[in-house]
Amino acid sequence: MSDVFVTMPKLGETVTEGTIGSWLKNVGDEVAFDDPLFEVSTDKVDSEIPSPCDGVILEILVPAGETVPIGTELVRIGAPGSTPTEAPAATPPAEAEEPDTEHQPGQPAMAEGAGIVHDITMPKLGETVTEGTVGSWLKNVGDEVAFDDPLFEVSTDKVDSEIPSPYDGVILEILVPAGETVPIGTVVARVGEPGATPSSSGEVAPTAPRAASGSGAPTTAPTATPPAVPGKNYSPIVRRLAAENGIDLATLTGTGAGGRIRREDVVAAIEQRPAGAAPATPATAATPAARPPAQPAAGMGPQTGVPAVPGVPDDRDRVEKLSRMRLAIAAGMVQSLQIAPQVWTSIEVDYENVEIARRKHKDAFRAATGASLSYLTFVARATCEALLKFPAVNSSIDVPNQTQTFHPYVNLGIAVDLDEKGLLVPVVRDADQLNLKGLGIRIKGQADKTRTGKLGPDEFKGSTFTITNVGPFQSYASAPIINQPNVAIMCTDGVARKPVAVGDTIAIHSVGIVGLVYDHRAFDGATASRFLLEVRDIIQTRDWSADLG
Repeated sequence: MSDVFVTMPKLGETVTEGTIGSWLKNVGDEVAFDDPLFEVSTDKVDSEIPSPCDGVILEILVPAGETVPIGTELVRIGAPGSTPTEAPAATPPAEAEEPDTEHQPGQPAMAEGAGIVHDITMPKLGETVTEGTVGSWLKNVGDEVAFDDPLFEVSTDKVDSEIPSPYDGVILEILVPAGETVPIGTVVARVGEPGATPSSSGEVAPTAPRAASGSGAPTTAPTATPPAVPGKNYSPIVRRLAAENGIDLATLTGTGAGGRIRREDVVAAIEQRPAGAAPATPATAATPAARPPAQPAAGMGPQTGVPAVPGVPDDRDRVEKLSRMRLAIAAGMVQSLQIAPQVWTSIEVDYENVEIARRKHKDAFRAATGASLSYLTFVARATCEALLKFPAVNSSIDVPNQTQTFHPYVNLGIAVDLDEKGLLVPVVRDADQLNLKGLGIRIKGQADKTRTGKLGPDEFKGSTFTITNVGPFQSYASAPIINQPNVAIMCTDGVARKPVAVGDTIAIHSVGIVGLVYDHRAFDGATASRFLLEVRDIIQTRDWSADLG
C-alpha cells in the first residue's frame, strides 16, 4: 500500500484546531487498525485518535504540545514491514500494479462459494464513543436482508440505536453475541451476496476482538483476551479521573475489550474505597514492582465485612441486572460529583404573570403548534436571555489547562424521563435565537423524538446549559447533578397556588421554586444569585401575551 497520512481530525462543529496531547506510538512502531496513535485536546473534548490502517510509523510530523489547524498532516504510516528510513514509495504505473488481495477496512472480502462477503463493523456513534454493546440481534444467520433493514441494536453510554444493513444479501456469520461490548471498528457480522449459503452451523461465533482490517476468513477458535498493560492505552478521561481521586490504574483490571480500563472501572474503584479512606497521592503511590497483583474484575466487589445488599437477605427480594443506561447514568453522575464542587442555590418565583398568559393563549398555542404552553417554555425563554447576560453561567471550565470557554450562544439541554427507565438530555441548539413559540415547539419535538428513539447521537451532544423539569411531579425544591461539561444546571420545581403579598394586600398566586446547581470553580455565589434574580424578573415582568400575540 502507499503511505497513509493521518491528519488532525475535526472533533466538533465549531472546532478549528487541536493540540497533540501525547503520542502513544513512536517512529518505527508497528500499528494495527484502530490502535490508539495519539491524544488530541480541543476546547470541547479530549480524544484518542486510532490508526486507520495496519502498518509502521514512518514519520511523526507534529510533536506533542503543538496546536495545529484541522486537516494538518500529523503522522505518516507505511505498509507493514516498512522501515522509517524509507522514503514515501512512489505509486507504480497502472500497468505494473498488482491487485490488492488483502482485505482492507470497509472493503468487501472474497470468500469461496459465497461471492463477495461484506464485513459489518461496530459503528462510531459519537465523537467520544470508543466502544459499543450489541443490545440484540434483529436477524439470524441465514436470514435474507435488504439494504437498510435493521440488523442489530447498539447501546453506548450516549444513546441506543438500530444499525441498518448497508447491503442486500444473506447473514453468513454473527461474530459478536448480544450483550458483548467491543471497540469501534470490530467486525460483528458478515453479509454475503443474495442467495449465498452460510458455511457455519448457524451458531453465534465465540466473541473475540477482531480488527476491521482482518481477512475475510472465518474465525476458527476464540482468541484469549490479553491482560491490560499497566501505563498503556489509558484514555484521557480515565487518567484524569484516576489522578483526581488517587486511583492507581496499575492495580485495576479492565472490563473493556482486551482488558482495557474504562471509566466505569475507575468509578467502581472510587466507590469501593472504604469510607473515610484518604485517596492515595502520586507521591505515595506504590511503584509498579511493589504493587499487588490485580484481581479479576468479577472479584471487585464490596469491601470485606460489608454485605453486598444492606440488611438480611430475604426470599421476597427481587434482584435485577442493571441496564446499560442505568450504569451509564450512575457512572456519569459519580464522575460529575468527583469533578466539580457543586453548590445549590434557589429562588422563589411568582408565576402569576405567566399564568395569565397561559390561560389566555394555551388553546390557540396548542392548536397552532401541537405543543403544550407549559411553565417550562417560559422558564427556558427567560433562562436563554439571562445566560447571555451572565456568560460565566454558560461556560465550560478546564482547570488542568487553566482555561474557561465562554459560549456566545445557548445550546439548551432538556432532561427527558424515559418512563422511569432512564434519563437522556437532548439538545436544542441555538435556543437563544428562538422566540417563545419556536422554543416550545423545539422542546416538545426533541422530547418526543427522545422517547421514541428517533434522535441520533449528535442530538445529545454540545449543550452549554441544562434544565431539568420535575415540576409536573409537584416536587418542592430539588438539587440535580451538573450535566458535564456544563458548569450549571437549573431545576424547575412544582408550581402551586399560595397566598402572596402584593403591595399592601394578600392575593392568591401561582408560586414555585427555581433552583440552580453550579460548579464553584467557574463562578461564585454572587453570580449565581444575580443570574437567578434575572430569570425571576424576566418571568415576573415580561409581557408574555405580546410574545404570544
